[in-house]
Amino acid sequence: MNNKLLRINLTESEINTEEIPEKIIKQYIGGTGFISYYLYKELEKKIDPLSPENKIIIATGPAQATRIPITGRYAVGAKSPLTNHIIDAHCGGFVGPELRMAGYDLVIIEGKAEKPTYISIKDDKVEIKDATHLWGKLAHPTEEKIRNDEGEPRMRVICIGPAGENLVNISCPTADWHHNPGRGGLGAVFGSKNLKAIGVKGSNQPTNGNQNKIDEVRKDLLDRTKKAKDDGAGMFKYGTSNAVGFSNEMSQYPTRNWQSGEYEEHEKLSGVDLDEKYKAIKKPCYNCPIGCSSTLDASAFSWTDEKEIARPEYETMAMMGGNIGLSDLETLIHTNYLCNQLGLDTISTGSAIAMTMEAVEKGLISGPEFEGIKFGNKEKILEMIEMIAYRKGFGDILAEGVAQAAENWGIEHLAIHVKGLPFAAWDPRGRLGLGLSYATAAVGASHLRGWPATSEVPKDKSAIDVVDSLIEQQDFKTLTDCLVVCSFSYAIKGGFTFDDRQNVLSALWDRDVPKDEMMEIAQRIWITKRLFNINQHDNYRPIDYDVLPNRLMNEPLPSGRAEGSKAFDSEEDFKKSLQLVYKKRGLDEIGIPKKEEIEKLGIE
Repeated sequence: MNNKLLRINLTESEINTEEIPEKIIKQYIGGTGFISYYLYKELEKKIDPLSPENKIIIATGPAQATRIPITGRYAVGAKSPLTNHIIDAHCGGFVGPELRMAGYDLVIIEGKAEKPTYISIKDDKVEIKDATHLWGKLAHPTEEKIRNDEGEPRMRVICIGPAGENLVNISCPTADWHHNPGRGGLGAVFGSKNLKAIGVKGSNQPTNGNQNKIDEVRKDLLDRTKKAKDDGAGMFKYGTSNAVGFSNEMSQYPTRNWQSGEYEEHEKLSGVDLDEKYKAIKKPCYNCPIGCSSTLDASAFSWTDEKEIARPEYETMAMMGGNIGLSDLETLIHTNYLCNQLGLDTISTGSAIAMTMEAVEKGLISGPEFEGIKFGNKEKILEMIEMIAYRKGFGDILAEGVAQAAENWGIEHLAIHVKGLPFAAWDPRGRLGLGLSYATAAVGASHLRGWPATSEVPKDKSAIDVVDSLIEQQDFKTLTDCLVVCSFSYAIKGGFTFDDRQNVLSALWDRDVPKDEMMEIAQRIWITKRLFNINQHDNYRPIDYDVLPNRLMNEPLPSGRAEGSKAFDSEEDFKKSLQLVYKKRGLDEIGIPKKEEIEKLGIE
């Protein structure tokens, strides 16, 4: 690795580079590991997430910009203003590899600039520049303007739109036009620091690892990718939008604010339908042979003058589709476009809109400002997106987050979240043990923290049976997010196995890395994130936050494959399963890591 940390203090306008200690690399690898370590080590206790004391961490892993494919990703972390817990959000595109080619594995941004600012990184030339002329601009014009101003047409830019500037807690940065580290309100953290954007241009190739071993790993991954593509795997043609039909079939497709797990009009939102109606243009991330990412020829749409706009991913197809009762494909594409330009997380935005629609339809909130708010109302959906981004009307309430808005309106039972993070688009009532993943993840209800390896339904089955599988898969996912390898590497022939993770790390570290060492690293990161959350609250009892919303626990699915199923067979089964996770993770009965576990893992 480069082993270089770029530290930028916006308050003091100071720019420094540091060596990342070899011990920390061995203990945390990179990516999500670096984020967990440096946030835990450097953030003062109980800080305001929108204060200068918070830090933005952009982390790569040892695989970025090497010859190993399916590694065009990076992670962004901070204390979340949405949840007051740790957040690490992961993103594809080119920023991560470009950062490594500029010579850095890690960027830490602290303090607050006096005026709107952007950061320019060109190898070892790093500058803090005035962004007053960019403040208020949408994401795409911001990217374009920075590239022009810097004279770097291939510079990679991550920026915020108006939602981040307005400190919207469900805002996110956007990079490479349509790639978003979307969860947890990271856009608001950028905005709180008056940081509009970061532009990166690198010119060097990292040389870490054993090149012969790297080439062996590369060839194997490419060969298996080709086999999967030749076999007709849907990910290669339709990207993640291919998952709509599968999710619906599994009773996991969120519908009308999670009142159901299947949507009667889901076929109108399929990847097949999307590509039949509109021309898709492949836009693979850096060095990726899968190429699930695409844009659409925008000449079909009267509401934009851009040449290309993003093809929606599955999470958007669900949360901005069935979950808000929308089956009109063009409107869904429009919602995705607006969120990308304004800098909004489509998962959280869809959740906020859905909750409001259900509350209005059930008469729980009312008034002239809510007139016409109902599931599927296309005009109101587009209007509400703008209201949230600019904090207009009741959009100002929704901008605080689903949990916060629900408390304001007295509709907490309609807020579908864990630790304040709205659910990703997979209903745990359709898969045994998935609810444990949502409940115990340090960030809240993310779909990217490991699922138990089962397709069974929770009805009449105990989640205790899949606890070992869950913990293993959580750790495997942690290792993937440290390396940093794309989550969609599962699409290659045979999937991205533990042996693949081991082979990648061994090649990059140029030594055989045993399984026990790797699993200990994953456990260390899992515990470090939990310790961070405990540090950031008074008298924090994790068991009070490791919970699922009432709807998922007590309202069974009304139809479909998992009809009659709840997230757990019973409340008692959830409690016993949770305690078993605690025991196997080295936690006490309320979810706090035991002293001996912390010492065993060598956490400072």
